[in-house]
Amino acid sequence: MHLAVMDYMASNGTSLFHRASVPYKMLMTLCFLGVVIGGNDVISIGILIAVLLILYMMARVRFKEILHLLLYPAFFSLLFAAFRFQESWTSGLLIMFKGIGAALVTLFLLATTPWVEVFAFLSTYLPGLLVDIFLFTYRSFFILIDQVDNLLRSIKIKGGYHPFNMVMNIKNMAAVVGLILLHSFEMSQRMYKIYLLRGYDGGIPIKRRWWKLDYSDGIVIAISLFVLVGTVISWKLWWK
Repeated sequence: MHLAVMDYMASNGTSLFHRASVPYKMLMTLCFLGVVIGGNDVISIGILIAVLLILYMMARVRFKEILHLLLYPAFFSLLFAAFRFQESWTSGLLIMFKGIGAALVTLFLLATTPWVEVFAFLSTYLPGLLVDIFLFTYRSFFILIDQVDNLLRSIKIKGGYHPFNMVMNIKNMAAVVGLILLHSFEMSQRMYKIYLLRGYDGGIPIKRRWWKLDYSDGIVIAISLFVLVGTVISWKLWWK
């Protein structure tokens, strides 16, 4: 299960990124996301993706557990990039790189930070209801991904997918999307009832704590500043 794998990597890692405090890792995540979203150069975003891959290796994250999760943003970004490829290959690649880069940044945070700490930090500054929505969405996302994988595997085993029969493939994919929507509504109702039985009253109590700055936090801050400064310099050179 994807949720269990992500929780295991985040809770049992021993790298400096795992030891770093949540606020500084959130800061690094926002810096990377800002660069990925605001970037207009394929080369700079490609370099940023290479930097992220190096960070994955430094954090000793099992990349094979992350690779299949990248296929989802890559596939959906390819749908939008297909229209931009008509203009130029650069525009299409830029959209794909942005989707993959944003997914790599988010997955790096989830793979190095237990979800309890992430939501504990968010609950300090955001309304409790909004944090609860994020929590339910996070858990539901990985559960639905597992259901999609199981459905696609079942369709292939039963001969419901053929590379040269697009009409049949589209029909079966539409049925998968409809079934996943029904499962999502059913799962949300079941999850809400489970939390009610466990005493849920509109907010999930999460223990708050203060984080102290140490050397691992300094490295994370330094990486964030390095990415921001490098991006600003590359943008200035690009506009010249």
